[in-house]
Amino acid sequence: MDKKNYSLKEIRASLTEEKRRADGFWTRFVLRPLSYPAAWLALRLGLSANAVSYLSALAALVGGVLLATGSKALMITGALLLNLFAVLDCADGNIARVKGTAGPWGGWADALGGYAAYLAALLGSGMASEFLAGNSIPGLPGLSLPWAAGGWALLGGLAAGANQLMRLAYQGYRNVLGEAAREEIAGEKKLSENLGVTGILMPAILIGVLTGCLPWVTAFYAALYTGGCAVTLVKLVMKVEKF
Repeated sequence: MDKKNYSLKEIRASLTEEKRRADGFWTRFVLRPLSYPAAWLALRLGLSANAVSYLSALAALVGGVLLATGSKALMITGALLLNLFAVLDCADGNIARVKGTAGPWGGWADALGGYAAYLAALLGSGMASEFLAGNSIPGLPGLSLPWAAGGWALLGGLAAGANQLMRLAYQGYRNVLGEAAREEIAGEKKLSENLGVTGILMPAILIGVLTGCLPWVTAFYAALYTGGCAVTLVKLVMKVEKF
C-alpha cells in the first residue's frame, strides 16, 4: 500500500541540492516554503504528483478567466488562483521526489501546467488591464495607447503568443539535440525562474490588480517576451544552420 503519511521533514529533505540551486529568488524564499505543507496535505489526500500538476493547471486557467471578467472582486480571486498555481507547481515536484515517482511523464504534466499558466496569466492580465485602464496609460494623464480600444488586451495576447512560440521553438530544438540543449539556455532559464510563473509574474499581477497598475505589468511582459522570443529564435536558427 502506498505510503501517505510522509512528514514535513521528509518532504523538505527530498529537495536536492541541484534543485535548490535552480530555484529563483521568489521560489526559494516564498513558494518553496509554502509548497511543503501543500505537498503534505496532497499526500494525505492520496493525490499523485501528476494529479497536483493537473490541479495547478486548472487553478491557472480558472484564474485567467476570472481576471478577464472585469469584476474587481473576481479579478482579485483570479490573481490569487494564479498565485495558488505557483505554490502547487512546486508541490508536485516535492511529491514526486519524496515518493520516488519522478519521471518523464511527470515532467510532461508539469510542463502542461506551465503552458496553461503562462497562457492564462498573460491573456488574463491583458484583459484585466483593458477593464482597469481602457485606452489610457496609468500614471501618465493625457497619454493613451496608439491603438483603438483593445490595446491592453492586444499586448497581453502578444506576450502570451511570444512566450508560447519561444517555449515551443526551444522544445523542438531540445527534441533533436537532447539534454545538451539545456546547458545552452542556462542564463535564460535563470531569468525565467525569477521573472516567470514561479517568479515575480504572479505576485506582480495580484499587486497590479489591487493598485490599478496592472497595465504596466502587462506592458513589461509584452516587451520582455516579445524581445526574448526574437532573440531566442535568432539564436536557435543560427545554431541549427551550423549543423
